[in-house]
Amino acid sequence: MIQGTSNIISLIEKENIIDLVSSNTIQGSSIDLRIGETAKIRVDTEPLILSENPDLESIFEEVDLKKGFRLKPNQYLYANTIEYVKIPNNMCALLLPRSTFARLGLLLPLSQYANPSYEGNLPIIIYNASQVEVEIPPYYRIMQMLLLRVDGEAKEYKKQIDAKYFKETNVPNPQLDKDYDLEKILKELNKQW
Repeated sequence: MIQGTSNIISLIEKENIIDLVSSNTIQGSSIDLRIGETAKIRVDTEPLILSENPDLESIFEEVDLKKGFRLKPNQYLYANTIEYVKIPNNMCALLLPRSTFARLGLLLPLSQYANPSYEGNLPIIIYNASQVEVEIPPYYRIMQMLLLRVDGEAKEYKKQIDAKYFKETNVPNPQLDKDYDLEKILKELNKQW
């Protein structure tokens, strides 16, 4: 069940689930989340071959949104929310884009998800599908978080084998080296080759 305003306020007051910038971000059944000051963009143009353990440090560049970075057409960036969230063990979060961005040609994934017990600044991914550059200011409300109660006992994110983004506070590069599934697949492929 999606939590309404009164339950969201209670969760904030009693369980400290989010560091709110403003109470105005609490909507009817969601909390608006804001983009932080720092983002990363991909700067290389070479194919990314995951089976070759790519050097991800060299393909991303950090940008400062406070200085007026413009996202080019067909370019994407990823950043974090300025709000630090703590999803309760009996809940999960569905993250949806605000419709304003789609109307401008800026696409966020149709939905993102945060597991029970996830804690940290949530990732934001923005793709510019428009024909023009778009300057995205920091602190702007960019997506909304819906809290859903989980029916039954949930495995906590922090206890999962691939909880590589737990307590994330910066904008890290993708953690392919900590992806146990990819490692397992590559080992199996090497046995076949």
